[in-house]
Amino acid sequence: MTLEPKSEGAELDFPAARAQLESELRDLLGSAAAGVELPPLTFEKGETRFAFGVPRIDGELLFEALGRIKAHIEHVRVHTFEPGYVIFQDLGSGVGPMPIGSIRFKFVTISENHRVEISKKGNLTQDEVQACASLFRIFHGGAAEKNRDPARELQQLGVQVYRAEGQVLDTDGSDAVASLPPSQRLAGYKKTKQEVLESVVLPLKRPEIFRGVSQLTRGSDRAATPRAVLFEGPPGVGKTTMARIVATETGIPLVYLPIENILSKYYGQSAQNLAAIFDAAGRYERVILFLDEIDSLAGSRDDGMFEATRRVLSVLLRKIDGFEAREGILTIGATNRVDDLDRALLSRFDSIIRFPLPGATERAQIFRSYARHLDQASLEELAPLSRGLSGRTIEDICELAERRWARLLIAEKKPASAPPAHIYTEVTAEVQARGESES
Repeated sequence: MTLEPKSEGAELDFPAARAQLESELRDLLGSAAAGVELPPLTFEKGETRFAFGVPRIDGELLFEALGRIKAHIEHVRVHTFEPGYVIFQDLGSGVGPMPIGSIRFKFVTISENHRVEISKKGNLTQDEVQACASLFRIFHGGAAEKNRDPARELQQLGVQVYRAEGQVLDTDGSDAVASLPPSQRLAGYKKTKQEVLESVVLPLKRPEIFRGVSQLTRGSDRAATPRAVLFEGPPGVGKTTMARIVATETGIPLVYLPIENILSKYYGQSAQNLAAIFDAAGRYERVILFLDEIDSLAGSRDDGMFEATRRVLSVLLRKIDGFEAREGILTIGATNRVDDLDRALLSRFDSIIRFPLPGATERAQIFRSYARHLDQASLEELAPLSRGLSGRTIEDICELAERRWARLLIAEKKPASAPPAHIYTEVTAEVQARGESES
């Protein structure tokens, strides 16, 4: 018998909630250096409670606590703000009256014994348990929290982290961090490359110059550089390759996050896992977060979007906002369908860089990149034949031409040699014909 996964808004029974809370904090509780004991999660008279003392509560910690709560619970309001205690409360759907008995987060500073009290009528949901765990980490994580390896945690969440070759990895040498090749091939796209250089690469490499210019022109220390950039264009035009080039050029870790995988892999907990991924990536001092296939969230939240997808989108919006407030962190999104994106999501990107299909000159350059032995006349012949094809498709054509030529050499028992131009012409014509038959 198989168990149906619980939806993200479903309540957990009390034993399941307690087990999940312990699981969320296992690494912290297992650290001898932390010296932390988990206070009990209790259920009495129909109310779930989780309370713990804290060393101190100040304005900065309250602000961070609210951000952690909102990462897991979409609609939260300040219920009470008075000397001695502050209460945040869940608004439910955010439409209509507040649900009776919704979860409350109370921060008490009346006496010297500061404490956090979390309570709710009935059982907790998965998101609410994660919010409890996240708050406990803020106040009791200490060195254990700071020393958590973001690369390893991201790997456990199914996300790959890339670093440029030759850099010293900030891990224990495990394979949690993969290497980027020292150079990435992206032929053509001169205008796009120039825009990426000005808007992305140089601000990350020389932020002090951009801050200086802004100070002299606007009297502001905040440089006029994008914190979130959208790469837009059809499949195969180099959006992912360009993100890797940015990471290689700047030496900043690249966290590769395919949104479609999050939606499909983590059924029932996709929103909370996305929040955990952002939290882990945010522990890097400098990081590039690449959100691939962001059009998996296509559509408006007001037009019948699935509840799970809507929750993922809401978390994504809040997390991008949080990343934009930090210098040295860049969010890059990639989409094939910019017109279908939710308007609120699109508004989070302060720069859109377009990746069009390559023109004739660029297609010739791409062929040259993968078939360096061909002369200029052959390249100019292939350019019009490959009209409408992406750079990735041209790369596939060149690889197929190599395999076909190798097969012919083996059949004729000849030594290795480079494929002649007519092999590339034949394969290009076949690919174009196949595309026409499928359209």
